[in-house]
Amino acid sequence: MIDLLINSLILIFVYILVFAVYYAAVVFASSKKRTLDIKQKYMTHAYNNNLVVIIYAQNNESTVVPLLEVLNKQNYPKSNYQVHIILDNCTDESANKLEFIGGAKVWRLTDGTPLGKDESISWLLERLISFQNVNAFVFLNANRIIDEDFLPSVNSALFSSDIVVGSTDLIIEDKSFKSIMLERVNRYRNSIIKTGRSVLGLATRVDSDVVAIKQEVLEKIRCVDFKDVNSELKYTLLLVRNNFIPTYNPFIKTWVSSKSFSFKKPDLSFKFSLLTHCFKLIFSSTPKFSEFIFSMFTPNVLLLIILLTIVGLFSYNYYFVFDFPFVLSIAALFIGSFIASVAMMKPNIPLVKYLLAYPFYSFYEKFFKRNAFLKVFRVTFKEQDYVNVEKATIDVFVTDGKNTLPCKLELISEDGLVKVVFKFKKKKYVTDSHIRMCDAIRNIADKLHQHGFRIKICQTCAYFTPKIDGTTNMIKGFCNKPVVSEQFTEPEEVLLWSACESYLPEDLNKIIDISNYKKEK
Repeated sequence: MIDLLINSLILIFVYILVFAVYYAAVVFASSKKRTLDIKQKYMTHAYNNNLVVIIYAQNNESTVVPLLEVLNKQNYPKSNYQVHIILDNCTDESANKLEFIGGAKVWRLTDGTPLGKDESISWLLERLISFQNVNAFVFLNANRIIDEDFLPSVNSALFSSDIVVGSTDLIIEDKSFKSIMLERVNRYRNSIIKTGRSVLGLATRVDSDVVAIKQEVLEKIRCVDFKDVNSELKYTLLLVRNNFIPTYNPFIKTWVSSKSFSFKKPDLSFKFSLLTHCFKLIFSSTPKFSEFIFSMFTPNVLLLIILLTIVGLFSYNYYFVFDFPFVLSIAALFIGSFIASVAMMKPNIPLVKYLLAYPFYSFYEKFFKRNAFLKVFRVTFKEQDYVNVEKATIDVFVTDGKNTLPCKLELISEDGLVKVVFKFKKKKYVTDSHIRMCDAIRNIADKLHQHGFRIKICQTCAYFTPKIDGTTNMIKGFCNKPVVSEQFTEPEEVLLWSACESYLPEDLNKIIDISNYKKEK
């Protein structure tokens, strides 16, 4: 029992030690914000990207109308950007007012039931992604307020990053303690944590409310995933895994009312699920991917103080691997970094009490007001999509150009991640967990291709094109094979693992590095 306690405390202190060093590095890097400023100003004089702005609105008349008015007044050549606004079954006067203002293509979804942000944007993106002479897509929420330099800032940032996440600042309206606290904490995170990570070249989680993505990235990834904050986290992992690093840019500014603002926080159980299924990838991926995985579990101030106190008291009263002076020095490193970070903020004295109050407020919101304790340990009667385990077995054929062999694919979805098992007689190959089903199947196809075989399914067919349908898994696509009959006016929609007699092998495009495989008998 004593050994278990000591080993647990060692792990806890190593966790604290790593975080303290990381936090100090981020704080120091945030003081170098001027490097970002110089880069931003230098790129302002470069050529203008062609941008497509996509705004999602669902009864946001009070904000989407002034948003379009400001977009029409941007300090950016009108020939270099276009605006598309999705009105998802809006019942207000948004459509009439937007049409009167002009300057945007308005897409009205009127089937009676809101489609949702993710599926609406995916539906529109499928129609726009093939546009010629487009460099990047800019996604904005209709509740945002921007200034006339918004697009110039996006344009400058895109010269050094494939994906840029903008800043969200709060407009305080009711002057309540909660609103002021959220504004101060948000400003601290933007100025210190996010800016510091950006200077270090580290990834930040995609924020679908203000993000710009280059067209070349979307052409390779072939999807967006903006359903909720969990989906945004999972989508960020997909991008970083493919070496597309979303970076925070403090100069792409947007504002939102404090009344409609809340911090986006992925579920803790979902983050643990991602860690579990991506653990093997940590050691075979780039350092930035591994760092982003671990960055999901940075502690708040309250938790850190509690852990430091426990370890400090133990090391002071008992023999410990890390003696008390060393534990005290790590605590001093964290406290010194915190003081330095506050000193860089203006004003800094009123800021401290709000930063220290927020962990208590957050604890109350999570564990009492929203019963998050039950969610963390999954003691709940509400089903979560990512805790389901689903399996399906598909009959497929593999060919070496002469012979055709019957095989099976077992598609497994577990905790929001997927893997594929390829079976032939008594042998099978199992992929590691992937974020998308299309990538897991692609890995199987790549593996077979290395051995001179082709799996005869739609995803590996030359006639197949993927469909952006609002799902990360991307399990659907279109068959573009020539048909004699005139009854088909549009390409046939198919599943990745479907097959037909018109199969034509494609040249495999290895977008994603091949994962490690396990051969089992």
